[in-house]
Amino acid sequence: MTPTKLPRVLVAGGTGYIGGGVLEALHQHGFWVRALCRDPSRLRDPSHCDDIFVGHATRPETLAGLCQGIDVVFSSIGTRSFRRTPSLWEVDYQANLNLLAIAKQAGVKHFIFVSVVKGADMARLSPIAKAREQVAQAVKTSGLDYTIFAPTGFFNDMAEFFFAAQRREKLLLFGDGTGRINPLSALDFGEVVVQAIRQPALKNTVHEIGGRETFTHRQIAELAFQSLQKDPHIQTLPAWVISLLAAVIRPFNHNAYALFKFFEFIARTPDATGTAIGWRRLEDFFAHLAQGLSLEDAERAISPIAQCPSPEALT
Repeated sequence: MTPTKLPRVLVAGGTGYIGGGVLEALHQHGFWVRALCRDPSRLRDPSHCDDIFVGHATRPETLAGLCQGIDVVFSSIGTRSFRRTPSLWEVDYQANLNLLAIAKQAGVKHFIFVSVVKGADMARLSPIAKAREQVAQAVKTSGLDYTIFAPTGFFNDMAEFFFAAQRREKLLLFGDGTGRINPLSALDFGEVVVQAIRQPALKNTVHEIGGRETFTHRQIAELAFQSLQKDPHIQTLPAWVISLLAAVIRPFNHNAYALFKFFEFIARTPDATGTAIGWRRLEDFFAHLAQGLSLEDAERAISPIAQCPSPEALT
């Protein structure tokens, strides 16, 4: 019996934390993978790629042939920077629309996009969510099969708690610290992307997802201090203060303004959890960071506890 040929996948955003985890999972499952990147030296492990396409998603003229022979496009492209340029509308919005247009032209069958949890609500406050939700809508109406994931947050975001606790004696939380989240490992997310490619039931669907454990922001901060064997010292920043800071910075730096509005949403939102997937635990991740491991190696070092849930968990 001839085995079913696996789809060929393009990963856009492979030099980032999320895309790197997806690349690794696809490689481990035997997919042929092409990575789009501006700088190949920033790839986590080039051996995870069968082909590396050097180009700029913000510049369509550099992308000729990008989707040739590709069946599935995955994109996590986005910017989270206080730098003024490139703007989030150039990256989170236009770059992803460029990829979508090229995918359609090349006959790609399936487009997988990473948005944000509570995107519709967040879009009323945060330009970051507004940009990604507009792309998600374009993907849904593109005529391609699609899968849209809206993660709650990833382990690399939680690592900011750890590194802040490591650098300073006091850690600053947005809001009162009672907001709930279930952060997700990029490697666990990569497994679910594999499922989305393989399982027809996950096509033309949208999923708010997170990790196996739910915490308040204060509990994550306390866990960071605990992993460093430090007493927790936590300070809170009210949502109205964040809103004021956003208003002050807006005329000078739109990217910074957008990040502050994102932080404001976090401060104002009591629950930003999604369907629990995966098996990696944040406590173990922090423990490996405390041993000096990199983000990626800290994830890989976590011992398996249970299998990743079946695709039915997301349907």
